[in-house]
Amino acid sequence: MRVVRSATFRRLGLCALFVVLQLSLNACRTQSAHIAPPAAASRSPAQTSTPPAATHYTIDAQRSQVLVLVYRDGPMGHLGHNHVIAVRELSGTVVMPQDPMQSAFQFDFPVESMGIDEPQLRAQEGADFESTLDEAAIAGTRDHMLGAALLNSKQYPRIHLQSEQIRSTADGLIARTRIVVRDTTALVEVPVAMQHTDDQMTVSGEFDLTHAQLGLTPYSVALGALRVAERMHVRYRLIATRDH
Repeated sequence: MRVVRSATFRRLGLCALFVVLQLSLNACRTQSAHIAPPAAASRSPAQTSTPPAATHYTIDAQRSQVLVLVYRDGPMGHLGHNHVIAVRELSGTVVMPQDPMQSAFQFDFPVESMGIDEPQLRAQEGADFESTLDEAAIAGTRDHMLGAALLNSKQYPRIHLQSEQIRSTADGLIARTRIVVRDTTALVEVPVAMQHTDDQMTVSGEFDLTHAQLGLTPYSVALGALRVAERMHVRYRLIATRDH
């Protein structure tokens, strides 16, 4: 999809989380997106007990990948770009007992480590991400995303994910997952495909996530003619190695 540039706009970005990017406009580069008030007070993640005879795995950040795809929307959406955000420096553990339904995981990653619109990632996502973004546009989007009005990385430097429950459905495993962003907690149903040996575990899947689930309000201008789409798409493949 070829991006149309306008003299009214110097650049346009989209915001998301895994997860959140900031949409910014040429004429309004210093504007910040608005976030709904936090839905819950900050709290420490719940502690999970370790089942007996469980195997412990540690995430391999170098071989794992988590991507969040964010889309433009609105009648003037052709003026913008779709964006790819990549989670970096992911850390965490997976506990695997004999019964997979008793498995548990917890992950963290630093907000400021997230990558935005890396060329190789955009290329692999196909036509919807074929436009080329200059360094200034990417840097501006990153500054807004990390700023106090959005993820506020200085005060809330990490994003936390933790399993609440794993259950089997007709379509496969579903992990009810707690996601803590800033001081807001969301519970999200995450599809899980799991493969494991004694030495390695691979967990993968993809799902949609909305701003509303995270207590966020997508940025928009011109009475919504140009806006961030409510829906984001998350795709992940995590590799973990057994602790010895």
